[in-house]
Amino acid sequence: MSNITRLPCIRGVALIAVNPLHEVLVGKELQPKPHLGKYPGTWSPPMETLHRGESQIDALKRLIQEALAGLPGIEIESIPHGEYWIASARATLYVGHTRSSRLPALGKGMSDVGGHRWIRPEDALGLWLRRGAWEMLSDYIWGRTGVVCHYCRPVSATPPDTVESL
Repeated sequence: MSNITRLPCIRGVALIAVNPLHEVLVGKELQPKPHLGKYPGTWSPPMETLHRGESQIDALKRLIQEALAGLPGIEIESIPHGEYWIASARATLYVGHTRSSRLPALGKGMSDVGGHRWIRPEDALGLWLRRGAWEMLSDYIWGRTGVVCHYCRPVSATPPDTVESL
């Protein structure tokens, strides 16, 4: 028998929200959470940690209601696109489509993410992305589904020189 203590894996969901112009929604991380590969100034599609006993669909609904202030008319595809191991967490990626290009307002008490922007998916890959975001966005761009990504590239300590200011 092993004496190794295993920490419980944090579970979460991620959402590639797509508007009618085929742009994706990204937000700028404001709070550091290194154990989740998240640093202030990095960009990411919306992500949310599951509460104990909560289903992925309920977490997605909460993400839209709280963090995206009810992004209007979003329809989430029923089948997830993939599973991504992000540092000490595992996130399931979903894709959703909205008929609006309106930016979401920050939800009450939201201090983790701000500065939401719609951006072409290819352009999003040039941003300073939090861990897991590059893999999720590139898989979406290439139409890959059923992905199981056991390793997501770490975040660089500083933004790359090519990052445009949004």
